[in-house]
Amino acid sequence: MRQARELLAEAQRLHALVNDDERLRNEFPRQSGIIANTFRDYEDEFRKRWHSLKPTKAERRTDVAGMMPRAYSVDSGSRERLVCVRYLSIAQDLRNATRTLNGAVRYENAGSIEVKRAEIRDAVRKLSGLIRDGVAGQSDEQMRAVESLI
Repeated sequence: MRQARELLAEAQRLHALVNDDERLRNEFPRQSGIIANTFRDYEDEFRKRWHSLKPTKAERRTDVAGMMPRAYSVDSGSRERLVCVRYLSIAQDLRNATRTLNGAVRYENAGSIEVKRAEIRDAVRKLSGLIRDGVAGQSDEQMRAVESLI
């Protein structure tokens, strides 16, 4: 997914910017609005993509013993919807961290700066892992549980 790789590139640029103290004080306050708007654009793209995919249809079947009806997914697009939701969540986290970090830099709040640096680092790690592995690391039972929440 091209947008996901572009989002990762923007997140890595943000990570490099906020980890350099000099650039954080001098460049970040001027660029933070542009950066946050970029992440909002990615949010919009992933939200549109998520809405364009068909939702999972649950089909009722009985379990092996023929007793309890079980709902299971018959739609192969559900994994793609889940990935889009995760990208959307990461883009929101990055936008929120950028806005909060701008205030922390303005008021020279060292504790908040470190927390937001860690949040940005964590978002970059999650995003690169999601691009690399997708949702393949989860079992089908976990996938159904997450899909039922969506």
